[in-house]
Amino acid sequence: MAAYADARAAANSVLPLATDAPLYDKIRRRTREDGVEAIGSIKDYTLVECFRERGGRRELLLGFKKRGLGVNKYNGFGGKFEVGETPAECALRETREECGLSPRRLEWKAQLLFTFRDSGTVMRVHVFEASDFDEAALVETDEMRPEWFDVDALPYDRMWHDDAFWMPLLLDGVAFEAWFDYAAGGEDVNLSLIHI
Repeated sequence: MAAYADARAAANSVLPLATDAPLYDKIRRRTREDGVEAIGSIKDYTLVECFRERGGRRELLLGFKKRGLGVNKYNGFGGKFEVGETPAECALRETREECGLSPRRLEWKAQLLFTFRDSGTVMRVHVFEASDFDEAALVETDEMRPEWFDVDALPYDRMWHDDAFWMPLLLDGVAFEAWFDYAAGGEDVNLSLIHI
């Protein structure tokens, strides 16, 4: 438990929520079962959800992951921070790299925390809503194959398990934070044990 207490964002952090927020306290108190790794570090990521209007309907652009974490699942666009990047800078860069789009409107909407029963790392994901981009720039990359979906017909059965819990909040325009504790094997079992 002591190792987690030392895991803090840098003093000059520009991140939206601090590690003394109530959600972090709940993570610190998670059940210590045999095989549950102690929490020791926090790694930051971004996730960008791109929206458009078509024929009076709202659509969400998802990428079919072709390699890496989440392979064969649909997801938004994003990834790890580069040194010195703000969350917004990382979100814009990752979106360009993964699907070619450069959103002119980008708004921070949520913070998702992910823990895995067989890992001591907390994944802190900053979720952005994006719109107003040149759709002609949309491309398939080595990592992602982009595809538009009506927001009322998202392929939850081919997405991460947690998406079905928090995506409706995002679609309703709610700013929120949530925590998902995945069973050992994470991606392979695709089962979150705790969500709030």
